[in-house]
Amino acid sequence: MKVEIIETDIITFLVNNIVAPNTVITATTVLRDIGIDSFSIVEIILFIERKYGVVIPDDKLIPENFRTIQALSTIVNTLI
Repeated sequence: MKVEIIETDIITFLVNNIVAPNTVITATTVLRDIGIDSFSIVEIILFIERKYGVVIPDDKLIPENFRTIQALSTIVNTLI
């Protein structure tokens, strides 16, 4: 699967479920800068695991992998 598709899916999820209305999000947006906190990260992980039928291993649950949607999508792509 293309990383761009995963990025779009995650952005759509964030816009529809987590961030404030009219928040602009791109693949390189720093998630912390748009209000994503640890509770939101858990929601994102659950979304990814349900959507793609994967489990994100513990060794991938590090802050660098959740800095941007681009970083997160790259990790998800390796699991699919």
